[in-house]
Formats: sequence, structure tokens, C-alpha cells
Amino acid sequence: MLSTKEKKEMLQDAGCAKRRDSFRRAQSSVETAASNPSFDAYLKFLTTVHKVFSRVEISSLKSSGKNFKL
Repeated sequence: MLSTKEKKEMLQDAGCAKRRDSFRRAQSSVETAASNPSFDAYLKFLTTVHKVFSRVEISSLKSSGKNFKL
């Protein structure tokens, strides 16, 4: 389930024309990649989709604890 904050963010994204266009271009890339599944087409698809997502900040803080399981 989405939280209230996540729902609001999705509605804001839907209202942003630039964001909508980015998703439409990504969808177009998905359809192109699906119709021509060569390795080069797949790499082009990944490059295009990667541009849609923003960068995530990497925390430089050291994690505290001893029992981490991934």
C-alpha cells in the first residue's frame, strides 16, 4: 500500500508535464525494446530509462550495528 505522502507525490508527478513526457518516452523505449530484443537495443533501452530516474544520494555515514543481513 502507498502512504498518503507517496500518493500526493504521485499526483504531483502526474501534474508535471515534463515528468509525464519522460515516462511516455520510457514507455516508447519499452515497446521498441520489446519488438527488437537485440543486445544493443536492450542497452539503448536501459540508457533511456536511466535518464528518467533521479540520482539517489549516497550516505557517507557509517552504519552502526553488528548483525546486518542483506
